[in-house]
Amino acid sequence: MKHVEIIDGALNSRFEIYAVPDEDFRRVFGSKDEVYLEDLEESLQNEATFWDRFYAQELDRLTVIGIHGVLHTHPRAKILINA
Repeated sequence: MKHVEIIDGALNSRFEIYAVPDEDFRRVFGSKDEVYLEDLEESLQNEATFWDRFYAQELDRLTVIGIHGVLHTHPRAKILINA
């Protein structure tokens, strides 16, 4: 099992942490430790049974030792730079 922190980008975000089966972790993160939901294949984004399993075991943040990955569920911020 891997520990995954979920960041949804809301002003009142809870920063939840879930215990995720290793196989599911690899499917989302591959060799990375931080991903945005929007960067995953659309078929995976829409696979309800997968996400039900992914979010099945929320952990008490006070007892977690170490986070293996961070999943951002909000879109990436678009930044314009004036040159």
